[in-house]
Amino acid sequence: KVALWHSKMTKSEKGHTWQQLIMGKYSIVIGARSAVFAPINNLGLIIVDEEHDSSYKQENPSPRYNARDLAILRAKNASAKVLLGSATPSLESYYNCINKKYLLLKLDKRYGKSTHPIIELVDMKKINYEARPYPNILSPQLIVRINECLEKNEQIIILHNRRGHSLVYFCQDCGACIECKRCAVSMTYHRTKNYLRCHYCDYTIDIIRDCENCKSKNIKFSGFGIQQIEEILKVTFPQSIVLRMDLDSVNKHGSHYKILNKFSEKKANILLGTQMIAKGLDFPDVTLVGIINADNGLYFPDFRSGEKIFQLIYQVCGRSGRREKQGRAIIQTYNSDDIYIKTATQMNIKLFYNISLSSRKELNYPPFSRLARLLLYSKNRHDIEKMSQSLKRKLLKNKNFIILGPSYAPLEKIKDNWRIHIIIKSFSKKPMDLQHFILKYLGKNIFEKQTNKVRIQIDIDPINMM
Repeated sequence: KVALWHSKMTKSEKGHTWQQLIMGKYSIVIGARSAVFAPINNLGLIIVDEEHDSSYKQENPSPRYNARDLAILRAKNASAKVLLGSATPSLESYYNCINKKYLLLKLDKRYGKSTHPIIELVDMKKINYEARPYPNILSPQLIVRINECLEKNEQIIILHNRRGHSLVYFCQDCGACIECKRCAVSMTYHRTKNYLRCHYCDYTIDIIRDCENCKSKNIKFSGFGIQQIEEILKVTFPQSIVLRMDLDSVNKHGSHYKILNKFSEKKANILLGTQMIAKGLDFPDVTLVGIINADNGLYFPDFRSGEKIFQLIYQVCGRSGRREKQGRAIIQTYNSDDIYIKTATQMNIKLFYNISLSSRKELNYPPFSRLARLLLYSKNRHDIEKMSQSLKRKLLKNKNFIILGPSYAPLEKIKDNWRIHIIIKSFSKKPMDLQHFILKYLGKNIFEKQTNKVRIQIDIDPINMM
């Protein structure tokens, strides 16, 4: 008997399932990250599928934990086995395999008769846009391959990991960009509801016709969001039926099932989506995958950005050619020499891990160290800057830990709160040294509650550095 556990269950459903588990009525629990807490007696096996996925990290609200790491700890206490499954393991897990802490089990062949897809890397900088009538976001190679698939009645998956229609709305005279009033980010245009929206606080405004800075009417949309890609695909391939799958199209209950079922029943030719379509999908007639802009997220100020790009490209390429027909992937990029994009398109896992581990070791980042992130946020810039300097002075008393910052977070303002972070780096092999260090020099009373109008969050082994 199998129990289900996820956040969409009602309190009564969770209560009933919890009681049934305690009574031993279920022998298997399948669920999201919180399923790791399920009260199973005589635990024998925990399977963490797609173990590299950052969604296993609970960031807000507290408690902040990584379900993958917690699964390993719980299995150790229960003398149980853990199986971490992934086509692109996290660098931490791969490093543990190299050091014989984990046993590495390789699947050298794809399921059945399927083979790895042919992957073509397209350098968008070398395309002559003036010689092309429309549109400049699709390469000639991708257009040709999509037409070939449509003629053969085969299906296509297109990845574009940017929501909305246009990414920025800016004045061509003074260069001012329309930004969110509450966050330090630009507003994204959503054509379906004809408004500008912030993707961090959901603040929305109507279209502005005059520049707030110089009063010019010369305001222009720029940047391609997934809604605009949908329009372009429908115009370029009028004989096709395009389904879009992103947070905006699956916000209603059961809507993602309807989209996937429609595509599975071949009632649509093209499935266009954000990263939610990158893994887990198995459609036998998908023979082409296209990545519109493989550079999205590549230059985020996060030491994990290259790893995330590699995993996303590698995973989505795996959606193509999953039966007898060999698949193909077209990857469009403006950085064809980037090593993470190159190794992903070559499907060269070993080279990727060698380069990435070498880079991490040189900079002393995980898995060669452990990190803790202190995130301070306040509506008052003076208060938060004063508090961050006070915390730094306390932390510097112990020279065995490296203190980076304080500095404003890459997203320096969200929901009217200024954000400053301090990164603590530890080389200790003792599992609780970071926690003991923070408790000794800062105490525990300052966290998660307001101190001098400043709130402080602590995140051990952070995944998101933004």
